[in-house]
Amino acid sequence: MMSEKEFTDMAAELRVAAVRSAAAAGIGVEGAEDVAQDIMLRLWTLRDNISSARHARGLAVVAARNRALDMLRQSHTVSLTTGVTVVQSSSAADVAIEAEETDAWLQRRLQALPPMQHQVLRLRQIELKDNAEIAAILGIKPASVATLLSKARRQLLADIRKRNQCT
Repeated sequence: MMSEKEFTDMAAELRVAAVRSAAAAGIGVEGAEDVAQDIMLRLWTLRDNISSARHARGLAVVAARNRALDMLRQSHTVSLTTGVTVVQSSSAADVAIEAEETDAWLQRRLQALPPMQHQVLRLRQIELKDNAEIAAILGIKPASVATLLSKARRQLLADIRKRNQCT
């Protein structure tokens, strides 16, 4: 079982190992950075199951390689979407459907954020971590955390305003 302190002490090393592993899989530098951030967040959530520094490093390397390969595979697929017809009325069922659509829209907007912004926002809003804790978990500077949070929040606010203007 790895403590928060043990994890944060080795976070920078784990991040570097994840970036190298993802880059070696052929995903490119920017993609490798995204993968590393995703892996750091996953390792953070699994830290209670990590037995040692060696175990953590092995998980980081293997998970980063596998995630990079998944991303490469997905980049070659084509997704098809279908149109949805919406009927307007004022019943309770319609209100529930509208709430579901709003929630789905917000989830899509969150997923559309750059991975680093999404992860920082998740750590802050869901796990209630402060900037220093987030920085230690992701192996970045606290000032970067504040910048990423600000960018993510501004983007979501702009998306909400844009959506409200269209309706």
